Amino acid sequence: MPAPHTLSFDDHCASVPGARFTDWLAQRAEPFWSEATDHVFTHAIGDGTMPDEAYARYLIEDYTFITDLASTLGYLVAKAPDMQAKSRLSAFLALLTSEENDYFLRSFDALGVPRETYTQAAQGPVTRSFADLLLTSSGGGTYPEGLTCLLCAEWCYLTWGEREAEKPRPAQFYLAEWIDLHAVAGFEDFVNWIRRELDRIGPSLSAEMQERLADLFRQMSALERDFFETAWSGHPPEHPGAG
Repeated sequence: MPAPHTLSFDDHCASVPGARFTDWLAQRAEPFWSEATDHVFTHAIGDGTMPDEAYARYLIEDYTFITDLASTLGYLVAKAPDMQAKSRLSAFLALLTSEENDYFLRSFDALGVPRETYTQAAQGPVTRSFADLLLTSSGGGTYPEGLTCLLCAEWCYLTWGEREAEKPRPAQFYLAEWIDLHAVAGFEDFVNWIRRELDRIGPSLSAEMQERLADLFRQMSALERDFFETAWSGHPPEHPGAG
């Protein structure tokens, strides 16, 4: 029998009756999915052992990415098939450009990062690859392609956020608030909505498109892992997203 990370969705359903399409996507992304969601960087956020310089690197890169994430959501709002989906996506876009932006500014101040550093920073190679994949899938691709990449990005954060939320909060407010931003009920509801949307759409797609979505989710998972590793070590991989 083929390895689980190579099974088609039909074969997966034959071995796991009633399987969710999104669970299949995560399985097909192994080992990258687990390497991202269980990365040492994510544990250091929760237990308060995060070095300031590593978290500053991370926030600077993430800050350069916010505009691209907002554009991704804009593309998906335009391509969403109904008003309910447009409303869900636009509400998350509004949240991203308000509460989360305020968090970045307060955190940079606490970490002693000068304004010109984060406002003038260029994206590193991992961030650029990550943003390019999101933008091309949502802007130039189909609604399911863009939604798959968005799901990987947000579900990864929900996964480690909920895990770290089970621990006492770290003393650093910027770590504690980052956990809370990604373990709050509203964020969980949004990620679960994306999952339900793809669980509804995915099974009816052609086998070729299902494989395309699995490949996108796998690429995104590898880049999530690389994003955390670059912040943690200070050294980006030579080929972002490679196995």
